[in-house]
Amino acid sequence: MTYHEVRENHHPDEGGGRNLPSIKLVALLVVAVAIIVFFFQNTDSVEVEFLWMDVNWPVRSVILISLVAGMIIARLGSFFWNRARRRKNERDD
Repeated sequence: MTYHEVRENHHPDEGGGRNLPSIKLVALLVVAVAIIVFFFQNTDSVEVEFLWMDVNWPVRSVILISLVAGMIIARLGSFFWNRARRRKNERDD
């Protein structure tokens, strides 16, 4: 195969170029690393007051519980938002 035949058959969108990670993936990795560093650097205990409980917990436990609670709230919000939008679209059709 000659040089010109290779050049004619080469299409840059077919994986011939470099595949760089998306900006969202890079941002996700940066945030994940920051959370992990923050988690392992905060080993002190703090007094946590919640409803009727007053306990001393390590800061990393509070961080972990807050992250899990935030993810659950985000998932539930997304679920209800999508459900309401689906119902609205079904009514409009």
